[in-house]
Amino acid sequence: MKRILLALLFTLPALFVSGQINDSGVLRLLKARQQLKGLDKQELRLKQDLKLLEKSISSQSSTPKDATTKQKLDSMVLHSWSGAAWEKTSKDAYVYDAGGKCTTVTYYELDINTNKLANKSKDEYTYNANGKWDVATSFNWNSTNSTWVSDLKQEFTYNSGGYATQIINSKWFSNINQWINDTKFDLTYNADNTLKEFLVSSYNIANSTWDKSTKYDYTYTNGVPTQMLASSWDKEGSQWTESMKYVYEYNAGGKLIREISSIWAETDWMFMMKYEFTYDANNRIATETTFTWNALTNWGNTAMYEQKYDANGNNTEYYTYKWENSQWMKQTKEVTDFDLNYAYTDLILPSVYYVTFLPYGSLVTSGVLNKPLQDTEYDWNAGASDWSNKSKTIYYYSAGTGTGVVEQKADDASAITIYPNPVTNAFNLNTSEANVQIYVFDLSGSLLLSKQISGSDPVDVSFLSGGVYMAKIVTDKGSVTRKFVKR
Repeated sequence: MKRILLALLFTLPALFVSGQINDSGVLRLLKARQQLKGLDKQELRLKQDLKLLEKSISSQSSTPKDATTKQKLDSMVLHSWSGAAWEKTSKDAYVYDAGGKCTTVTYYELDINTNKLANKSKDEYTYNANGKWDVATSFNWNSTNSTWVSDLKQEFTYNSGGYATQIINSKWFSNINQWINDTKFDLTYNADNTLKEFLVSSYNIANSTWDKSTKYDYTYTNGVPTQMLASSWDKEGSQWTESMKYVYEYNAGGKLIREISSIWAETDWMFMMKYEFTYDANNRIATETTFTWNALTNWGNTAMYEQKYDANGNNTEYYTYKWENSQWMKQTKEVTDFDLNYAYTDLILPSVYYVTFLPYGSLVTSGVLNKPLQDTEYDWNAGASDWSNKSKTIYYYSAGTGTGVVEQKADDASAITIYPNPVTNAFNLNTSEANVQIYVFDLSGSLLLSKQISGSDPVDVSFLSGGVYMAKIVTDKGSVTRKFVKR
């Protein structure tokens, strides 16, 4: 997976969010997140390159696409290659409001005991009057009690220009049934809305105070970021101590061509990493090469990433290489299939917000111009001198309004019906699908029930008052919406 996009991904849990991601990266971000689910969050933070903290904040200009004529991403299903066949390993399912904003993301993973996809975690989002994230809450599934358990909460504050000025992260403590502050991010800006300072504080439960932790200061030349300086708070000396420095270089066209990171070694700066970028004739990123400083006098090759595009500009191939035995050795390949008859702008996708990297905004060029259908990843088999299947992600879409109250009936899901109808206490589905996600809405589009079942399981709706409702039924083969009457 692309390092830049993974960088965005890793920043979501560590730094949280405030701008809306460029369309060219949303699906790959979602896929990357899906593939890395289940890894310990602290491990992810430790593994992330410190350079991920280079960022400014983009104003959140949330403009949901017209939900009446566009296709909506309902789910992504990840398969792994067993050596003989593709096997489902996880799924992400998305729910939207009437305006096309994503309100719920549910993650499923394969339960080895039942060999079925089971609830793993869930994120829920609320929006303020300006359409920006207000509160984002994460839950984990308690399989013993069959309930969702609160985990993390993020609360956002913005200035009059729509830029995030403060993000507070809290953790849920079930033993006292209370949210406790954990981390706070304070952001200040220059007059041109570029990020000036990014301050991270940790909550001191004993003293009920916020303790300074890390600070990032940004330097610009003619509005272009040229340096980011990271400092750590010295409690004993009550002062900031420089720790990391990142320097950026550009070509005549304003494209980032080089970044060098250094660490403060008591008396001087010592090189750590270098990243160099090249571009094709259409100014799309072609290669990224990473180097590590050997602590003597030169840089050593580490890894290289190569991207290829089709005639429309879609990023169809992505290769990774490792430097071994004084040459570049193939590692992985990712191939993306597109529906060229459907434009990317005709899609409704989950809202993915992020802190814009400095200066990585110049790197995010058009890489997805049409409708993605499937990503397939391969490992290089040196012994066979060929590519071996690794994993694939299939994207499932439907048409209609954001809530799914009006849905296009997929060919292989159109036969699903609800019975009995009218419903007294529960209804059934005439499907043999093993993994079915049910969403029940009232006629205003409000979500009343979200539940995963086997196709043969009854759906309890005894809690509903009498009236007319809509049930969205999502399987791995498609989705359909059915109307039912509750007695």
